[in-house]
Amino acid sequence: MRIYLVRHGKASKDPSIPTDAERPLTKRGRADVEAVARQIAQSGVDIHQIRHSGLVRAAQTADILGDHLQPPGGVIAVKGLHYADPVERLAHELHMEPYPVMFVGHNPFMENLVSLLLTRKTGLTPVWFTTSCTVCMEFIEGEWSIRWVLNREIMPGKD
Repeated sequence: MRIYLVRHGKASKDPSIPTDAERPLTKRGRADVEAVARQIAQSGVDIHQIRHSGLVRAAQTADILGDHLQPPGGVIAVKGLHYADPVERLAHELHMEPYPVMFVGHNPFMENLVSLLLTRKTGLTPVWFTTSCTVCMEFIEGEWSIRWVLNREIMPGKD
């Protein structure tokens, strides 16, 4: 079973935006997510559903990914993916997912989730989730492993 963990694209820091939850992607953030989404789609990744935190920047990231990946289960907002949420509940439930799912969220949540899945501890940061970073993880014989990591900084053709 595979899961895909994505940190949202680069978000605006405009002080006129009323709340953190409303911060949208910047032009660069959109471009980076588009590039990552194209690369993932070209690789033939099969994703059943994309779930995001509901914050504007995560929703926009998920929608861009959804446009490229066309998951049959759609793109939906779920609770439990915010930056301050505990990772234990999701970590416990992941191995029960019947289909490959992509989760779009925030740091430090994403880094703590990968840490917990790989080491059974949070806070060890085995992967640095830069904005738009995607990590594919696989659950085999009771253990999680990282299959691949993709971010805009290491992609071919980066400008």
